[in-house]
Amino acid sequence: MVMMLTERRVSHRLFGAFAVIATAFVASGAYANWLSLRIDAESETLVTNAMPSIAHLGEAASALRSLEMAVEQYAGTSPDGTRTTPSRIDELRRRVDTELSSYRALPTYPGEDALYQDEPNNMKRVDEAIEHVLGEAAGDPGRARAAAAVNEELRPSVDQANSLLRQLVRLNAAEASDGIARIRSTRDRVGSAALVLDFVALSLTVAMAAWLWRLFRSFSRLQVEHGRLVERRAQELEMFGSRVAHELLSPLSSLVFCLGSFRAAAEREPKLKEALRRSRQCVDRAKELVTGLFEFARSGGAPEPSASADVADVVQMVIEETRAADLAERADIDVAPVPICSVACTGSVLASILGNLTRNALKYMHDSTIRRLAIRVTREGDHVRFEVEDTGPGIPRGMGDAIFEPYTRGPTSQTGLGLGLATVKRLCDAHGGTVGVRPAPAGGSIFAFTLPIAAGEQVADGPLEPALAATDTGQRGA
Repeated sequence: MVMMLTERRVSHRLFGAFAVIATAFVASGAYANWLSLRIDAESETLVTNAMPSIAHLGEAASALRSLEMAVEQYAGTSPDGTRTTPSRIDELRRRVDTELSSYRALPTYPGEDALYQDEPNNMKRVDEAIEHVLGEAAGDPGRARAAAAVNEELRPSVDQANSLLRQLVRLNAAEASDGIARIRSTRDRVGSAALVLDFVALSLTVAMAAWLWRLFRSFSRLQVEHGRLVERRAQELEMFGSRVAHELLSPLSSLVFCLGSFRAAAEREPKLKEALRRSRQCVDRAKELVTGLFEFARSGGAPEPSASADVADVVQMVIEETRAADLAERADIDVAPVPICSVACTGSVLASILGNLTRNALKYMHDSTIRRLAIRVTREGDHVRFEVEDTGPGIPRGMGDAIFEPYTRGPTSQTGLGLGLATVKRLCDAHGGTVGVRPAPAGGSIFAFTLPIAAGEQVADGPLEPALAATDTGQRGA
């Protein structure tokens, strides 16, 4: 429970640390993007307002001066004596209107509309002066009155109109200058802000990394301490289980010895003989339960690092023990050739796994018409595979691997706590192996488990030179 709470706390702190780092980087990027958007906005204003306005106003002022010169040439008052036509005057006048219309279509800065409001009146006075000059030039062959109109009306009105256009140009130029200054300032702020925020984010990252390193070290120490505590508890439990098993088995053995003293008398008393038989069954039942609990308690312990068990020797020993068991009196035992190899566990562990499976198979075949047990051993890469096939009732549909859970038993009349297969699974898991079950083709079940080969063994697949030939294929007598 403590480890679960600690892991949850570490997960929350990890999430918080990464959230802070991510927030710092996101904030840095967001601020830099916001400043970049301000630069884009200022640049857009320059491109779409200030610069086009200056260009159109300049073109309008230039066309207005050209219009003034054309009118002077038409009136014959030009110093160079060049003459022009009314169509040229009309073209220049339209050009002035076109440039001013294009300028007025653009966005305006504050105060620009108020400054421009006198320009239509200025252009009206320019038009009136042009009409007066053209009229005087047409009616006076000497053009003296036309020259006076140029000096007194045309030039002052054009100067006034151009003066206002220059003011508008200066206003837009000032706005453009301010915009460029703001762009330069914002750009400098972007660079400075990016450096500062990146430094802050990097500092946070380094600080979080150091904090997480200390956190993981503390968590690792806690895991080591927890593992040691679990190991001590397991050792204590094993010692306790061993002691309890010894304390329980000793009186049970004494009880068996005491019951044996009544055997001769029981031969003459049928009731006493039946009572002794039942008593012996109860004692055997108690010994079986105690042994099963003890094996299950020990099965979760850590394996010995350099453990090694000769497969052929252990298989031979298990077969001999199985022959001697009352449960196997009428069962056929078929053992395929066993390869020469060793597995990475002690002989007692391998004997416990294989013995539990054979005893379980023989026990559940007790009521079967055909009682046959087959044991097969093969090499598969860096593991050794064991199979125990029986002709019993098989695993109930839907149970599958749940049969390996503690205290789980199929529907049967056989006695037991349901710890044998659970012990097999715990031992296989603890030693880096696997265990499973599947239906046999001819009925019954096939229990299979694997264990790693012992250190130093040569890796090979398939059956090798057999160390134990097929044995015990004959029918055992009842």
